[in-house]
Amino acid sequence: MPEVAWPSLVSSVDRHLAGTPCSQAPIPTASCIHASSRPTPGTHAGRRNPTRGWRSSALVRSVCVGVVIALALTPLPALASPGERIRVRVYVLDFDPLMDNGVALTADRGWGDPATLGATYLSDVSAASAGVVEQRIVKTTVVRGYPVKVNGFTFTNAQYLGCLVDKSADYCDDRIDYQAVLSTAYDPQFGSACDALMKKRVDEVWLWGGPWFGYDEFNIGTPFSLCSQVNRTFAVMGFSYERGVGEMVHDLGHRAEFLIPANIGFAIWDRFDGQRQRYGEDFFCPAAPDATHPEVDPPVGHAGNPHFPPNAFCHYQYDRDYPVLSDADDWANYPNLTGAQTTVNASTWGGTQEGFMVWWLGRFPRNSGSTNAGLNNWWRYVYPGGRAHS
Repeated sequence: MPEVAWPSLVSSVDRHLAGTPCSQAPIPTASCIHASSRPTPGTHAGRRNPTRGWRSSALVRSVCVGVVIALALTPLPALASPGERIRVRVYVLDFDPLMDNGVALTADRGWGDPATLGATYLSDVSAASAGVVEQRIVKTTVVRGYPVKVNGFTFTNAQYLGCLVDKSADYCDDRIDYQAVLSTAYDPQFGSACDALMKKRVDEVWLWGGPWFGYDEFNIGTPFSLCSQVNRTFAVMGFSYERGVGEMVHDLGHRAEFLIPANIGFAIWDRFDGQRQRYGEDFFCPAAPDATHPEVDPPVGHAGNPHFPPNAFCHYQYDRDYPVLSDADDWANYPNLTGAQTTVNASTWGGTQEGFMVWWLGRFPRNSGSTNAGLNNWWRYVYPGGRAHS
């Protein structure tokens, strides 16, 4: 697959704002890290708690909310991609340290199994993309230790367990050293993640870990950045085995809403999203819309985004029954949009975060051809390291 065009400033997660809640990060560029999966009492299931270790990364963009970019669409026939698939080979690094009792962290804490979570995630992405995306895990390396963080810091078990109770220590919130982790050969026979990427044995990397490990939800390595010897763009996903599949596809959603507008522009993206301006709202959710959490307006909605379904007035409001008209299904016709609308609410996606994310990702156009605004198959942007084949 040809390399997608990248703005020169969009190289990776360029600037890290330690301790900044998502609600205070540049809008809507926050890529929040997995720190705690436990919802605040009274919040919606799956809601992310912005006060417990959620820090954000400012992804460099040249466009802010409210800026309109004039882009002309040249209509092309809206045909399904004739047999096109995007093949993605994945290297998994599962950091699951042994605790002092000799039991792995996941078992000691009763957290999830990465193999099971990963299999469901692969199925969800395949379903959302109607089979366009074919991900295959080619190697999994289990590391019985913690990933190195910035400045060479590595947790001891006591330090890590302390962060689960009290996050005040600076090292709790520090980010991993991506270059060091990706360049380390945790499996000497397989080599490092950078080696595998350079030799084109894999196309992206997944990192598994727990709260406070220091992963970004996603990180994009452009040529010669995260891996100095890798001359192509690739993604690194940061997954938490304390959480569930809903959070995994949520992470992919943030990756998509970063990569797609970077290539097609916000004028088109905002016609798809329609809720982007709400990223400026705080994370409190009142019982009813108010001045700082206004009702969905206009009632004709679009597809929404990972935090805001088309009928949501609060972050993570995946279970709201309030019906709105949406043109989300019409994006199957892109670039020949018809303006057709359907009524959607929580029942459309099953009222869960995972259900919404699969539904939302499934609205992405996946047609052949291109316009002067870019490709008609947006999955090509979401998987920049993947290889297109018939």
